Amino acid sequence: MPDHSRPIRNAAKALIIRDNHLLVIAKRDTKGMWYLLPGGGQKHGESLEQALQRECLEEIGAVVKVHNLVFVREFIGKNHLEDCIDVEWCKLVHSIDFIFACSIPDDYILANGTLPDDGQEKVEWLPIAKLHEYRVYPSTLKDLLINQNNQIYIGDVY
Repeated sequence: MPDHSRPIRNAAKALIIRDNHLLVIAKRDTKGMWYLLPGGGQKHGESLEQALQRECLEEIGAVVKVHNLVFVREFIGKNHLEDCIDVEWCKLVHSIDFIFACSIPDDYILANGTLPDDGQEKVEWLPIAKLHEYRVYPSTLKDLLINQNNQIYIGDVY
C-alpha cells in the first residue's frame, strides 16, 4: 500500500548543452544503458540552486553556473507503473524536478564526481539531434530539446 504520508520530493536538475550535445549521467539496468540529467534532491534548508550545485559536484565533478528555470517536470510514479523497472519504488514516489539551464567551465573533462549516484557508470555528451536513439529520462525532454519547445511545465511524465 502506498505511503501517502511521504512528502513530495523536490529535485533540481541541470540542463547543460554544449555544441548541440546534452550532458547526461549514464546508468544501466536490465534493459541496458539509460541516461538522465545531473542533479538530485533538495535538502531541508537548501535552495534549489544550492542543491543543484552540490549534486553536480557529486555526480559530474563540476561547478555549474545556474541560469534560468527552463522546465518543471512532475513524476507521480503510480501513473507510470507499466514503464517502471522498479514497480515498488514507483508506487511510492512523487517528485517535482526543477530543470535549470546551466553551464560548466570550458575545460571540463567528462568524469564522475566525488559521490556519484548509485549505479552511475559515467558522464557522457549525447548529440541532441540523435536523442531519440537513447533512453533518456524524462523521455519528453527529447522532443522538447529537438523541437526547441519553450513550455515550462511539462506535466507528469516518465
